[in-house]
Amino acid sequence: MTPHRDEEEVEEDRSGAAPGRPVSAAEAAAPPLSHRAGLLLSVVAATVVLALATSAVVALRGGSGGGTGSTATTEPSATASFVTPPSAQVRPVHEALHDIDTRCRAKDKSASQTSLTRDVDTIIEFSRRYPDARFPIDDETGTTLSLLLVTSQSMRTCAPALVTRVDGALPPDFRDPAATAS
Repeated sequence: MTPHRDEEEVEEDRSGAAPGRPVSAAEAAAPPLSHRAGLLLSVVAATVVLALATSAVVALRGGSGGGTGSTATTEPSATASFVTPPSAQVRPVHEALHDIDTRCRAKDKSASQTSLTRDVDTIIEFSRRYPDARFPIDDETGTTLSLLLVTSQSMRTCAPALVTRVDGALPPDFRDPAATAS
């Protein structure tokens, strides 16, 4: 059985006052030191997170125009909420990515140009239909933006003539200036 403690002893423990030291009215009204430090740390952390999130949103909106016109809804966005397209819509894109990989690894690339063009068209059409999509693909979660970036990179090494088409579907911040200048 624990010994009974009176209110003064309990209050001394909460306030951090040394035993036997009188507690002032201000100390008695204030929360314990550990509680105040934890609260201060929480407020500082929340302020830092809020400031970082706000600056990220401002930077992203400022960098991509932040417009509300029709192009804002047809381009993939790093800040928009994602939708999940039906798997029947993702399947052709998944097949196109695998086809691009297979054709880019092939030794005779001249015969595959038409197929690569068809694959790029499939991916661009998907990106227009689902500008802010998140979807499972192989063992990862893909987004429309990552899909276009991967396709663009593949075309740089495999079919440079198609890079401009893919870059045209990317948001301006992600386009390759060298590809769009030619």
